[in-house]
Amino acid sequence: MDRPNVLLIVLDSARADRLSCYGHTKRTSPNIDAIAEAGTVFERCQSESSWTVPASVSMLTGLAPREHTAGEHRRLPVGMPCLQEALKAAGYATILAGANGFIGPVTGLDRGFDVVSNPLHVKNLTKPLTVFITRPMGWMDSWGAAISRRLIREIEQARTPWFATIWYNETHHPYMGKQPFSTAFADRPLSLPRRFGLMSRMRHMNELAATADADEWRDIHTLYDGALAYNDHLIGELRARLSAMGAWDNTLVIVTGDHGDLLGEHGLAGHRWAVGLYREVTHVPLIVRMPGGELAGMRSNALVQLADIPRTIASVCGCDGALAATAAGAMDLRDAAVGAGREFAVSERGLIDPTRRAREQRKNPSFDYEPHMGALALINDGAWEYARWETSRDELFSTDDAAQAHNLIDERPEVTQRLREALDAWQARVRPHPSTSGVALDEDEETRKRLEGLGYF
Repeated sequence: MDRPNVLLIVLDSARADRLSCYGHTKRTSPNIDAIAEAGTVFERCQSESSWTVPASVSMLTGLAPREHTAGEHRRLPVGMPCLQEALKAAGYATILAGANGFIGPVTGLDRGFDVVSNPLHVKNLTKPLTVFITRPMGWMDSWGAAISRRLIREIEQARTPWFATIWYNETHHPYMGKQPFSTAFADRPLSLPRRFGLMSRMRHMNELAATADADEWRDIHTLYDGALAYNDHLIGELRARLSAMGAWDNTLVIVTGDHGDLLGEHGLAGHRWAVGLYREVTHVPLIVRMPGGELAGMRSNALVQLADIPRTIASVCGCDGALAATAAGAMDLRDAAVGAGREFAVSERGLIDPTRRAREQRKNPSFDYEPHMGALALINDGAWEYARWETSRDELFSTDDAAQAHNLIDERPEVTQRLREALDAWQARVRPHPSTSGVALDEDEETRKRLEGLGYF
């Protein structure tokens, strides 16, 4: 119990509000709910960004995107301390299984893992068959079952203790899970031709945002819930296998998401660039189950972020001080569970360069990119969320406004000013880590094609 195993489960594009343990009216996550009942549910976990690379690097370094700058160069900088290297140095076997093209050698996130398992997907010849034909039919998944099997196989062969990270891609658009899960929540027939049509539409999420009708959004919500339910099923199988091995009880289990997805709210869809930093994108699930029953059955209203995950794991595993210091604030989630959490949570997204805008506009001619071109930052103090837009109107929402329907930027100038000053101070003190000096974007054409197949471009 002094040297627990660690299992970090990440659901790409998972919105907190779509899990049944977070109040969703559909039972999308019974297996995750069971983990939540034995652990602590953090009601207010805010992602550091709106897309995978900056969020994932924060999740493995404990640094804010402004410190690791991975959103700009898409790399884990050489020399930047990371959780997997710290645990490996402490005697842990380190295992990574990921279905997202960004989680592995492409971004350097494989560094420090003894074993890295990435399926050979979205290659030029296999992509048309595996992605655009079999998935809408419900014959195959987003490689979730494959990476689950590979993770179990590696854990069976690993020395103990071990640190295992599994990164599912099931809830990433186009939300085409396996049957019978994919259409399990449909309130009307969702035919195969209809699924093919929606999948084609979801290849261009911004165009979908500009042109979708109410029926399309209803069906997309159904598919998203079905994809989440299938991912939950895989997690249930993973737990059963670890329990059969006798490894579950002495494992620190963390379930989270890197960011969420907009499903038509605010007239937007998907994540990454042209989606703002609305709650549907930034509010992610975070469930922590400690071995031995510590903090079991709790629900915490503390304000926390993804960067708190590696610092908590390092502390539990005896690696305090192994990660780089941060000026962005940090919490041990065990303390946050019984305390107030962070003073502020901050999310950021960089500007859209003109080249990317031109490329995106060709694929999404009906969508207005103009408001989204500039950098965007969000600061949350627990009661208010202030979003500073560089190329659009600033926004202020009460956290009691669940739909973020009422922008109070004019009605509450004193709150706006206080949070604007707090954000200025935060950005002034949170600076790039020294290891980021000289790091630049270096992307080959094959990498670009693979990521394009995942819908990132």
